Amino acid sequence: MGEFAERRGGRCRPFGPILLFYLLAAVLSPSGTAAAAPPAKLSLLVVTIDTLRADHVGVYGDRGARTPALDGLARRGVRFERAFSHVPLTLPSHCTLFTGLLPASHGVRDNGLRLGPGPATLAETARARGYATAAVVGAFPLDSRFGLARGFDLYDDLYGSRNKARDLAFVERRGGDVSERAGRWIRSRGREPFFLWAHYFDPHAPYDPPPPYDRDFAGREYDGEIAYADACLGRLLAALDEAGRTADTLIVVTADHGEGLGDHQEKTHGIFVYDATLRVPLIFAGPGIRPAGRAVGAQAGLVDVLPTVLELLGWPAPKGLAGRSLVPLLTRPDAGRTEAERAIYVESMSPLLGRNWAPLRGLRTPSWKYVDAPAPELYDIAADPGETRNLLDERPEAAGRLRRDLETEVRRQAEGPAGQAPGPGPGREAREKLRALGYVVGGAAAAGGPRPDPKTMIGLDNLFNEAANASAAGRLEEAEAIYKDLLRREPGDIVVYDHAAYNLTKMNKGDEAIRLLQDAVGRGLVNGQILAHLGLCLQEAGRLEESIRVLERALALDPDDAEAANDLGVSLYKSGRIEEAAAAFRRSLALDPHDAMAANNLANALLALKRYDEAAAQYGSAIALDGDLASARNGLAAVLYRQGRIDEAVKSWEKALELDPGLANALYNLGRAYLRMGRKAEALGLFERYIRCASPRDEAGDIDEVRGVIEKLRKELRPAIFSPGTRPAS
Repeated sequence: MGEFAERRGGRCRPFGPILLFYLLAAVLSPSGTAAAAPPAKLSLLVVTIDTLRADHVGVYGDRGARTPALDGLARRGVRFERAFSHVPLTLPSHCTLFTGLLPASHGVRDNGLRLGPGPATLAETARARGYATAAVVGAFPLDSRFGLARGFDLYDDLYGSRNKARDLAFVERRGGDVSERAGRWIRSRGREPFFLWAHYFDPHAPYDPPPPYDRDFAGREYDGEIAYADACLGRLLAALDEAGRTADTLIVVTADHGEGLGDHQEKTHGIFVYDATLRVPLIFAGPGIRPAGRAVGAQAGLVDVLPTVLELLGWPAPKGLAGRSLVPLLTRPDAGRTEAERAIYVESMSPLLGRNWAPLRGLRTPSWKYVDAPAPELYDIAADPGETRNLLDERPEAAGRLRRDLETEVRRQAEGPAGQAPGPGPGREAREKLRALGYVVGGAAAAGGPRPDPKTMIGLDNLFNEAANASAAGRLEEAEAIYKDLLRREPGDIVVYDHAAYNLTKMNKGDEAIRLLQDAVGRGLVNGQILAHLGLCLQEAGRLEESIRVLERALALDPDDAEAANDLGVSLYKSGRIEEAAAAFRRSLALDPHDAMAANNLANALLALKRYDEAAAQYGSAIALDGDLASARNGLAAVLYRQGRIDEAVKSWEKALELDPGLANALYNLGRAYLRMGRKAEALGLFERYIRCASPRDEAGDIDEVRGVIEKLRKELRPAIFSPGTRPAS
């Protein structure tokens, strides 16, 4: 029956200051007594609640909301009534929050990009000053691969294995888990100073609040998600208090952006730069924040948070920050009167980067909002806070002044800090997980002529989001029908082709997905993402030579696509071109050193080349990157077995099956090892499981071989299995 464990390793898988002591000591509390001096060394808790519109928080005027934790913080702190994000997307906003730079300077202008090594983050600054640092994030857009993990001793983005093939079940987690993990970390700190960031994703679409919030907010599920997130925040604040750290912790709570909820026809966010998706709560609470319960009316942006925190902690601010410290506004109630015309810069590049539509840029002053678009917009936001009446033609002098100010600001950003370009764009796995959260990702194909105004495309975008949400929810036929309708209406939308093909692969319609992607390429809708997707579909269909050619073309267009390099390696491996496969896997790892699957695949190639010591070391690297990666445990076992370390190999295969009970390779290999050890009954059970789990297309020969072994084992073991007093296993 051959030495299977010796000829078969891990299979390559395609997815395989102090609080201003001298200033604040003179500030009187509401009772008229001098405010107590803050502790000598403050800790810092930053909380971001994703997709939280300020006008859906009780203290900001929403009477139907249930936000006692947020309202309580505002009553014992200071809140900014007019605080704004600069971009309506999760990752760019958090990069701005933690670098004090606008998107053009830090380089992350869409989800799925990577923060480059240039801008120092708040976590790096805190750790350099001896602070313990931790982040507990609630969703994949803030995964460590996107660069915000720098400076954190702990960056908890553990939704499960981050390298499971097409496993989208862990793209977000409930706020309760975030609070439990963050609270546990606080309790473990003792009295040492810390910086903790807790991120709650729950208000993000789709809105699905857990009980009892689903019943209490039936028909208002978005508010239900907010109420749940607020309750989770309350538990985190209770943990802070129980640990005795409330008195020495500065607390900052805000959001990355708001939510459209149908305003201007935008149901969610990411396209427009109206206040619905940009106005956010901003609350500071903690030692020395007095007088408590005050609301600041001056405009503030998320870019101002970092310089404010640095001053409150007594740390110098680096040069080149785009924001300014809000400490004067926090400590002097009259300071905001001098801020009447301070403008907030806003942008949305997602229409351009994702759909090849026109980008949006704008300025918001306390009186006016100007939006630069193919059809520019001007709103008197003091008289028209809903931004419903475009006054561009009626007030050309105001529009002209703001347009010139915006042009000056854009030039200033272009001349800003150098070397802040983002790293490589999102790979395939990242794109798929962002899709599952309703995001459009990936560069649009280049197109000549003027780009459409997003205002004219929002209807199609809403329809597209319906399809994406249906696909993510498993309503694949519904999604397929909507995608077909979209392609009839807008046959040049490359993103729709990509998402529609992905939906077809989920329906096991791989051939149709190939034809659809080939149709896009035939229409000239070509970019690295489309070609990488096509190359992967061809690989899964067994059309390996075509797959190799297409993936090589994808990498020529996008040399930084780590996952396309990994996919190329898989196709080369399956074609028997092992040395070339190893080179492709090394290229993938050079682009993304944190990709455990690429490390695992390189180890597979080294195993096939009989370079056992190198293979074992590489499997070890894969396991260090992702301890839940069962295929790496399987491959390591194969190496150990070949080296005669049978007991260690068996333990590694057993661990692989503990992690993934349906891993066919490990079932076969461990069954074979048990058989050689005389553990025939255990071998039989594993072989029977193998028959149920193995792919008939990819492993037909092995399946036939195992069936023969099963038949022989059953005959040998029949007297023992069916002896008197025993019953056959069900």
